[in-house]
Amino acid sequence: MTKKRFIINRILQVIPMLFIISIIAFTLSHFSTGDVAEITLRNEGGQVTPEAVDAVRAELGLDKPLVTQYFNWLGNVIKLDFGTSFRSNQPVWDEIVYRFPATFMLALCAAVLSIFLAIPMAMISAKYKNTWIDHSFRVISTGGATMPDFFLGLLLLYLFAIHLDIFPVVAGNQLQHIFLPAFTLSLGYAAIYTRLLRTNIIEVMDATYMKAAKIKGLSNNAVLIKHGLKNAIIPCITLMGSNFGTLVTGSFAVEMIFSWNGIGKFALESIKAKDLPVIQGYILFVAISFVLINLIIDICYTYIDPKIKLK
Repeated sequence: MTKKRFIINRILQVIPMLFIISIIAFTLSHFSTGDVAEITLRNEGGQVTPEAVDAVRAELGLDKPLVTQYFNWLGNVIKLDFGTSFRSNQPVWDEIVYRFPATFMLALCAAVLSIFLAIPMAMISAKYKNTWIDHSFRVISTGGATMPDFFLGLLLLYLFAIHLDIFPVVAGNQLQHIFLPAFTLSLGYAAIYTRLLRTNIIEVMDATYMKAAKIKGLSNNAVLIKHGLKNAIIPCITLMGSNFGTLVTGSFAVEMIFSWNGIGKFALESIKAKDLPVIQGYILFVAISFVLINLIIDICYTYIDPKIKLK
């Protein structure tokens, strides 16, 4: 199968997945507590009476059959109309778009930082396998992988913002204040990447091409960097891509702790307020983000590693 045909097939496979996701996101409101029409009235400050509720329900199209409601909603979603937030009376899509750059900036910094932390640790650990250096890095990576984000965030916030007064307590969404929340998010991922990369590097060090490179006169460090790392990192790309999808869709705990005005903090506040249109829109946004990121990863794989068989 050619790369072009493979890419087209993968895109076509995404369409039914997005359709199923839209059904799940839509049905969420029908399993949640509270009447949407009544909640809308209360947020608008109107008097909640049976007549008023019926009028709002008719205005919102909630008096129509469920199937009709779904296709009306889906038609609006295709036009990027996710409804209006009960709390702010602003379009949900505008609210998400307004907060997404802050979350994306935080996710990108955390992803880059985690990779820069993991690569040298994994290479050193693999080079000095089964020594005290290797054991030390393995203990650090295990601790980092098991430490909850909220605990690490609070610890760093107390140490660097309150005790040492180096960073502000409230980060907001300013780039100069991004280090603490980004480092908090990156540490757990860096620990996972370190352990995985270490294992992969140790495996490829015994490969024939590694031995051939050493015979040609390259130093151990040069062989490890030029040949070992390149081949060891390929199996990690899927994991890194999936984790980036998680970061892009917002981190509730870290964004709340550092008051980072991203979509994770916004979604958590909306859940507390039972802002159903926002919850629906957020679930759909998260699901679509994961599907699209995985699609991009699959396509990138065909160019990163030509040996991968296209199916």
